[in-house]
Amino acid sequence: MGGSIKRTQRAVYFLPLVLGLAVQSAARPAAAADPAEPPEVSSSPADVARAHYVRGKDAAKAKQWQAALDELQAAWRIMQHFQIAGTLGWVELELGHHRDAATHLSYFLRHAEDVAADEMKATSTMLSEARAKVTELSVQSNVAGVHLIVDGEDMPWPEANAGVFVEPGRRTIEARLGERSSGPVVIHAKPGASQLLRLDLPKGEAPRAGGLAPTEDEAGMDAPPGVPGSMRKPLLVAGSVTAGIGIVGGIVFTALSQARGREAAAKAEPLAGAKDDYCTSNPGAGPCPDLIRLKAAQNQLGEAALWSFVGGGVIAVGTLVYGLSGPKRETTGSVYALPAVSSQGGSLVVLGTF
Repeated sequence: MGGSIKRTQRAVYFLPLVLGLAVQSAARPAAAADPAEPPEVSSSPADVARAHYVRGKDAAKAKQWQAALDELQAAWRIMQHFQIAGTLGWVELELGHHRDAATHLSYFLRHAEDVAADEMKATSTMLSEARAKVTELSVQSNVAGVHLIVDGEDMPWPEANAGVFVEPGRRTIEARLGERSSGPVVIHAKPGASQLLRLDLPKGEAPRAGGLAPTEDEAGMDAPPGVPGSMRKPLLVAGSVTAGIGIVGGIVFTALSQARGREAAAKAEPLAGAKDDYCTSNPGAGPCPDLIRLKAAQNQLGEAALWSFVGGGVIAVGTLVYGLSGPKRETTGSVYALPAVSSQGGSLVVLGTF
């Protein structure tokens, strides 16, 4: 045998479990003498787990794998003992249930106490065989207490330093806590592979008194549909700043345009008795070159002022509509700023309710 241990001999190592459960239980002498017989009266959980385990071990020794699986699964549901996990993993490996075998064999190796070196070696060998057929996931999350959803199957989050085993192929993985979810992540699992998977949940509000979750109206208060709440405030600030720059720019351009207009009027005083189109007909005469330049600058600055007011106004209105698009909170007052544009210049109208 070269020091190797056959799987069919594994049941020999599990006598300590049977004896341990017997010590924990208050079984009658008749039940101890014939553990394969089901108890005729109500028994403690340890009694029931021991009876299932013994029947499962005997079925495994007889290579009745399905019967052994049923009994050992029943024992495991009652008591998560490392020896039950080891025997269950052995039977699952014989049946080709590689994912479950890897899960239970790894549990045995993490929790085994006072176990012979040969048994640890045999279990490690079986775990390596099972691992070669499945993918091991190391999952992480930013929230404690989450549940893991694998292909729609809800399972507890793995223990520290424990992996999650999945069958090869396309798998959908998700972390969930109440109504919060990481969102489904699709992976393509390969036999014998290992993969790190981070499943972070979106940040939620602190739990309210009594553990009640926020209502739909409260949950959507910070942002309208389709916009993450974390983006709402930056967008409102950016829109307000851009609108303010446009309006202030319009005021500045208006002032500069009016200044150029006054300069042009001063330049035109020597031509008070001339025709209106004098400089058009004599562009190089007297003050006409400066007058034409000032008039052109006045018009350009006036147009710049007009478009600054229009652009700032459009952005201000859009920001205002966006700000009012979500559910309203109770407020005591509000202030709105709107541009007013005319051919003579521009102004800023402030309206408020208090």
